[in-house]
Amino acid sequence: FHVNKYFYPLLAEKKDTETKEIEKEIKKLKEQKERLMKVYVNGILHEEDFAKDYEFIEKKLAELENKRIDSLDFDKETYNPQHLLAERDIEREKLTEHQMYKDVLLKLWTMKSKEEKQSFISKFIETATLKKDKNGNFDIDKINFRSSFVEQIDKLYDKGVVDFPTMLERDGKFEDTRISVNMNNEQLQDYLSTLKKELDINYMDLGEYYFHDDKIDENYDNKSKVEMIRDRHIEFKLKKNQKVIRMIAIKQYKNFLAKPEGKLRLGLVTHITSKKKHK
Repeated sequence: FHVNKYFYPLLAEKKDTETKEIEKEIKKLKEQKERLMKVYVNGILHEEDFAKDYEFIEKKLAELENKRIDSLDFDKETYNPQHLLAERDIEREKLTEHQMYKDVLLKLWTMKSKEEKQSFISKFIETATLKKDKNGNFDIDKINFRSSFVEQIDKLYDKGVVDFPTMLERDGKFEDTRISVNMNNEQLQDYLSTLKKELDINYMDLGEYYFHDDKIDENYDNKSKVEMIRDRHIEFKLKKNQKVIRMIAIKQYKNFLAKPEGKLRLGLVTHITSKKKHK
């Protein structure tokens, strides 16, 4: 997925004539991508053919997004990073709903040449140290990211669109999920309203918490009726057809390395899936 769309710079929502024409083309390509996904899900298209067509559409979309960026006046326009965050989640959910997300990403990556892979990695990583274990396998020991990439992450963090990995235990099994921080309530509502245009979602307010020294104060009354704190874990109930999209932490931090301290409000965004297979 193209970096310009989902990461930095964040696109302003300028509605002049040139931008509208570009957006029409983007809409057509997105509809084409939707049709392509349906054909693949129905078994009409082979995975390799699907990946090639998908990559072709993504490249066209990236070109149009670049044109849209060039047509914007970033000093005058307002930014809406929560729309981009929602669009990213919508695309991920549509692919994962058909168990296509990892397959598509892996296929797109394997189709790239060695030079293309090196070029992509070098945009973010300055140096990396690998260690070889006794079985001959290599493990990543240390990574030094480019300062330009770190600066971009810090800017994105300030906009509330940086994902942090976290774990969710469900029926005795651990699931990977994401948590967003540095988002205020107005931005949250903007994010949710964009999601609702494409997905059937639910937002669960998990209440207010008091954090200090990386721990939850279990004696703090968060006045929540949907969850409880036990053994330093937050527990709540989900329906079988609720798939977790992300957790939301409504709190302003100075930067993405700052430790949480003080009051923090947590929420959970779930996608109501058609198949009741999630517990």
